Amino acid sequence: MTPKLTAEMRHLCPAKGFIYVWQMPVRFSHWLNVICITLLIGTGLYIHYPFFTYDNALTEPYVMGQIRFLHFVAGIVFTFSVLLRIVYVIIGNEYANWRTFYNPFNKKDREMIIQYLKYYAFLEKHPKHIITHNPMAQYAYIGVFCIFFFQILSGFYLWSLNDPNGALYGMLSWFSYIGNVQYIRMIHYFVVFLIATFLVVHLYAAALVDFRTRAGDISSIFSGWKTDVSDD
Repeated sequence: MTPKLTAEMRHLCPAKGFIYVWQMPVRFSHWLNVICITLLIGTGLYIHYPFFTYDNALTEPYVMGQIRFLHFVAGIVFTFSVLLRIVYVIIGNEYANWRTFYNPFNKKDREMIIQYLKYYAFLEKHPKHIITHNPMAQYAYIGVFCIFFFQILSGFYLWSLNDPNGALYGMLSWFSYIGNVQYIRMIHYFVVFLIATFLVVHLYAAALVDFRTRAGDISSIFSGWKTDVSDD
C-alpha cells in the first residue's frame, strides 16, 4: 500500500513525475542565443568605444577589423538561431508552440495573466503552476523577439552601407525612411542595454520560479525535462 503524502512531505518533495518539455532544437537555440548575444554585446561595445588598440596600426593586428568580423559572424549565427526558434514555435511540441500563448481576450487566460502579474509583484504567493512558459514570460519573450528582429535588420542595414550597390542594401534601404544612418546606429546601440536588462530580469524570474515551484525550470533548459508539480 502506498503511504499518503502529508502536506509537509509534499512540500519537501513535490514532484509527481517528469515531463519532457523543451526539445533539443529549442534548447540548442537558447544556448546559441546566449553565446551570440554575449559576443554581440561585447564586440558591439568595442566597436562603439574601442578601448584597446595597438600603437602601430601598420604593423600590429587590425583589432577593429577582427572585432567587426566577429560581430558580423555572431550576427549571422544569431539570425539563424532566432529563425530556428521561430520554426519551433510553429512545429514544436505542445509546450513550445504558439498554441500555448495566453489570449488576454479570453476570460480564463486573463485570470491566469492577472494571477502571474500579482505573483511577480509579490502580491500572490502560490499561482497555479504551468509546465510551459507562464503568461508574463510569454509576453516578455514576444517583446524581446521583436527587439531581436529590429537588431538583426538594423545590424544588417548598417553592414550593407559598405556596399550601397549591393543586394543587401537593396533589401534594407527602406531603413533610411526611419532616420539617417547615425540615428539608426544610435538606436541599434541603445537597444543593447534593453537586451542586457532583459537578461538580468530573465535570470531573476527563472530563479524565482524555480526556487518557488521546484519544477526544475533552470535545469530543464539543459536536459529538456521538468518535474510535474501541477496542482491536484
